[in-house]
Amino acid sequence: MDKLTASKGNLVILVAGVVMLIASFLPFTKVSFLGFSHSYTAWSSHAFMIVTIPALLGVAMAVQVAMTTFAPDVKMPDTVLGLTWTQVHLVFGFQATIMMLAFLIQDSPLGDKSIGLFLMLIAAIALLVGAVLRMQDAPNPAS
Repeated sequence: MDKLTASKGNLVILVAGVVMLIASFLPFTKVSFLGFSHSYTAWSSHAFMIVTIPALLGVAMAVQVAMTTFAPDVKMPDTVLGLTWTQVHLVFGFQATIMMLAFLIQDSPLGDKSIGLFLMLIAAIALLVGAVLRMQDAPNPAS
């Protein structure tokens, strides 16, 4: 637990990953037509696989941080495909942020943007911020 409190980046990633997961179940888009209205979450959206990628990236980041923080006996490799965990977090946070910004600026004829999209965008930005903070804190590549 000391490791978690010592690392602002890890704490930001944990919180943002949880927010990302919860927000993915909130309405992402809302379609209204002739008095009929229906909301779609990231998991039930017409673009299911694309919309869920930022949520899955956030969850993966939070799970990795939680495992190294709360289960220090779990051995994780120092690198993944030649990248340190801090670099992986930076790539995942950047990808989630770019994708959520793309969903924000796209003009969708199928519906209006809803609260889930906005919360996922904020969480994605927080994931990127947490990854940048990890770069400043991370002497240990496995953390």
